Amino acid sequence: TRLKCRAFCKRLCISGASLGSMTIYKIFIKDIFLSPLWEILYFPFWWYSRGLKKTALFCWQRIKDGWRALALSILLRNFFKPMYGQRGWEVYLLSLNTHFWQTGWRFLLMAGWFIFWLFVLFGWLILPIFVIWQLIQ
Repeated sequence: TRLKCRAFCKRLCISGASLGSMTIYKIFIKDIFLSPLWEILYFPFWWYSRGLKKTALFCWQRIKDGWRALALSILLRNFFKPMYGQRGWEVYLLSLNTHFWQTGWRFLLMAGWFIFWLFVLFGWLILPIFVIWQLIQ
């Protein structure tokens, strides 16, 4: 028990040699009352500053992952190249038709993916306001 008390005191930068009753009360008040009160008061500022930044970066990373998963840059880079390296008008038209449909459907999937993560980000912005509004009613 004494070792736990010393570790607790070192964490709070207090010497573990002698703890007066007043110091124990200060630690108790700080850890039990002031820290949770500070977290409650700081929460809205965190939500719309650091929390919003982290959520926006997370959503942007998911959008980039979707772009890579659908391989859209590769499709766009090779759009006018014929498939299988063959030459001729028939092969060129077939390749162009295939690439057109592949790119079109993948862009539709990407648009849906983008809209989904955009709604997640807007949900992050609106959620606290919606919760407070529901608590008031």
